[in-house]
Amino acid sequence: MRRKQFQLKNYVVATSVFIAAVVVGILIFFTCVQRAVEVNSREIMMADVSRQSEHMRTILDIHYQYLNEIASEMGKSDQLFSEENKERLVSLYEQTELERMALIDNAGNAYYDNGVTKNVAHRRYFQEAIHGQQTISDPLQSSVDKEIRVVLGVPVYQEDQIIGVLGGSLNVGALSHLLFADLFGGEGSSAIVTSEGDIIAFDSGNASDRGITYGTNLFEYYNEKNLKEEHTLESLQTEFAEGNTGLVKLCLAERKEADRYLAYMPLGYNDWLICYAVPVEAAQQDYAFISRYELIFMGTFYILVALLVLYIALRNNKEKAALVRSAQLDALTGVYNKENTQKFIDSMLKIKNQKVLHGFMILDMDHFKEINDTYGHAVGDKVLQTFGGLLQSQFRDLDVVGRIGGDEFVVLLYDIGTREIMEARVKSFQEKIRALEIPELQGHRLTSSVGIAFAPRDGETFMELYRRADNALYQTKRGGRDGYTVYEKLQ
Repeated sequence: MRRKQFQLKNYVVATSVFIAAVVVGILIFFTCVQRAVEVNSREIMMADVSRQSEHMRTILDIHYQYLNEIASEMGKSDQLFSEENKERLVSLYEQTELERMALIDNAGNAYYDNGVTKNVAHRRYFQEAIHGQQTISDPLQSSVDKEIRVVLGVPVYQEDQIIGVLGGSLNVGALSHLLFADLFGGEGSSAIVTSEGDIIAFDSGNASDRGITYGTNLFEYYNEKNLKEEHTLESLQTEFAEGNTGLVKLCLAERKEADRYLAYMPLGYNDWLICYAVPVEAAQQDYAFISRYELIFMGTFYILVALLVLYIALRNNKEKAALVRSAQLDALTGVYNKENTQKFIDSMLKIKNQKVLHGFMILDMDHFKEINDTYGHAVGDKVLQTFGGLLQSQFRDLDVVGRIGGDEFVVLLYDIGTREIMEARVKSFQEKIRALEIPELQGHRLTSSVGIAFAPRDGETFMELYRRADNALYQTKRGGRDGYTVYEKLQ
């Protein structure tokens, strides 16, 4: 009756722990999902828009550096419009991504790499550059080929005096290519936008955004998509006007799948901002760790169920298994007892393989009777316990170590390989026996005598090997003990 009550109590405890663990797991799971979607998605998007902004600035800085180096060389000429400087313009046009190159004097007179001349004194980029600034223009339409370009301008110095401006133009399409691919499998869209929302450059892998082109107003574009929360768009306009960094969720009325995150950050040139938009659905699907959380939760659930079943089964069978195990072992030394030693060795020897060599040895403690007589049986038992523990630690799990009576032990070393390896193992073990220190022996050193036989050469059963190894052991004792003898030496 008590046993049944004990099992019932264990079952209730295990079930309670299981239910509590499942509840905690569910709470942790949903908390992690919510936090992942709302926090990590924002952090990843802001990090990406920051990288794109830095990438864009780096590319433009490289162009500025190159233009400054050429401008420095041009400033060394006696005349700004010298033939040498004109040739440099042509060379720049041919060797760089810049589509048009122009050299401009203090009066705004510009000479282009294709030989065209015109006055650009009214242009903002000229006025800023002639006053010593690196500048980039707003998009301008060429009066020659009607292409939309932005102009990069740097001052040309001669002995610390600005004598002109070196300008190079980039097609708006080329500017779009400076925006690199997004992190969400091509679903994101990147754009360079003015503080008023006018798009200067745009790059997108999302089919729904391919209607956006140069000149599209971002605010009007999303307003036409029936934004659910108009105050969000109004807030975004204020953020752009103030040149702030941030991220908003745009909830579009057309369908839930069209809702998107929009991250934005000032580019550092003019009043431009870099924007990065991703559909919310795509952003959430991209989080691999959400799937991992689901797998962890389901895996934990199944593991806990399995553990519950195992717990009940193991609890019921633990005592039975302990009894079976204890019946196999020698109570004093912890190695196999005589009956099971012979049974296990015979079982292993039945596996026939002529290429495998097994080592079999009998070990006797030298002068063990004197230890019992001199120090008492309690000390003798401790010696046997120590000896048994040493045997267990020195041999492999697949070897069979057993006590067959008194101070006599046997070991089957399974697939030992060669006789030399067997002898080396025996020598090593006997050295460890000599090194044993048992305080109750008062300095008396332990030694052992060993007899060795090999299977299948010397026998294919426990008794055959035992008789031959016992013969070898007898020779060791006749030779003065504390050593070993291999059976074949008696042939």
